[in-house]
Amino acid sequence: MFTLEKESMELLLFAYGLSFFTLGISVLFSRPKESEYFFARKIWLLGVFAILHAFEDWISLLKYLHVDENFILLDYTQSLLLLASYIFLFEFSRFIIRQSLIQSNSALNKNLIYKFYNASAIYTFATIGLLFLVFLHPTINGINAAIRYTYGFWGALILGVSLYYYGDSLQKIPHANKLKLYFKISGIAFIFYSVLSGIIVDPISYFPGDIINKQTFMNTFHLPVEALRGFCALVIAITSIKALEIFKYELIAKLNESYESIKRFSANASHQIKTPLTSLRLQIHIAHKKNKTIEAYRNTLDSIDKEMVFLQEIVDKLLLLSRIQKIGIRKKFSTIHLDDILLEIFEEFSIVAKNKGVSLDINMIDFPLVKGDPTLLKVLLYNLIDNAIKFTPKGKQITITLLQSTLLIEDEGIGIPPDKLSMIFDEFYRVNATEKKHIRGYGLGLSIVKKITDIHHIKIKIFSLPGKGTQVILKF
Repeated sequence: MFTLEKESMELLLFAYGLSFFTLGISVLFSRPKESEYFFARKIWLLGVFAILHAFEDWISLLKYLHVDENFILLDYTQSLLLLASYIFLFEFSRFIIRQSLIQSNSALNKNLIYKFYNASAIYTFATIGLLFLVFLHPTINGINAAIRYTYGFWGALILGVSLYYYGDSLQKIPHANKLKLYFKISGIAFIFYSVLSGIIVDPISYFPGDIINKQTFMNTFHLPVEALRGFCALVIAITSIKALEIFKYELIAKLNESYESIKRFSANASHQIKTPLTSLRLQIHIAHKKNKTIEAYRNTLDSIDKEMVFLQEIVDKLLLLSRIQKIGIRKKFSTIHLDDILLEIFEEFSIVAKNKGVSLDINMIDFPLVKGDPTLLKVLLYNLIDNAIKFTPKGKQITITLLQSTLLIEDEGIGIPPDKLSMIFDEFYRVNATEKKHIRGYGLGLSIVKKITDIHHIKIKIFSLPGKGTQVILKF
């Protein structure tokens, strides 16, 4: 029977725990509060797993140092830490695999894997398996083996596979190829770790622990399994910390984008506000210059009032754009009846459409519940229906359909040229503005729409043909 020197084993157990502790601290302190990457919202689970697992390993070190003493309380504490750590790992792997399937835009998110990894299904299955194995062998070694066979093995395995393929979703991030490599290496390390930590356990009296265990591993490879576990932990820690650079690159990209957006926005906003202000000054100057009739003065005041209303609307929209960009707005989301908001907007615009001679109809309406900010969702629907009426000629039709979580707004309007579609969400951009001087606007409506859809994770698609009409599809 092969054994390892006591000092080497002590150092090995300490380094093993230290690798996981370093990973946990790095993850918890590096995770961002706001990120476009779905795993950023749950990566704290990986950090807690790593820290709990580090303390579990250090308890093993303490027991190894005092091998002749009886640590009953410490034994059960270690088992609880092992179970808690693997539950956090299990939950992180469950989240990653389900979100990966959702973002794949394929039928996979409806298949057996997605449904099986529902919390109630997978935890019921895992807990029954755990209790059954504990019933077979209710000793400390048996309990620890049951935890590793159920939560440990499957949690690490699924997480490893998910991380391996997650890197392929990185497209627009700087150094994406390098980050993909880190995710793949981390994924492979977790897959190996799932076998080393989830299958190779302390010797127990039932299969597979009676054949595949720490002692048989030592006799076969002349190396303690903790050495390879520690190596995997070290690889996971290094590559995971390097992979967390994704958040740094994301922040840099957002700062650059914000800087360019502010420059562009300031230039366009100053131009848009300057135009009505110039008109106001000119009209006031002319009114002062020569005597006019009371009726002429009234017309001038009416014109000034219209310019003031126009200016106020621009300012209101600019303030709304500023509010939408505030961090943390998602935390205030509530559950909303989308049909209620749609019907409220529909009533407001029914009179407007009738006065213009445009037919505004609801084809079908469901009653979906969505998460969001009610004010912003109202602004979203208001701008889309307002645009449809504004650019639909007299005698034409606008149809609204709300089916499950999909909203469709179809009009028989003037349409948008194909080469202009990619720019319609830009701030202050108006398609063929010189040809539409009779339709007053600011070029901010669709920009606001895009920001609201982004913050609510609503998918928006617009199809349009000049002279035929436009289709707007929103998927909540």
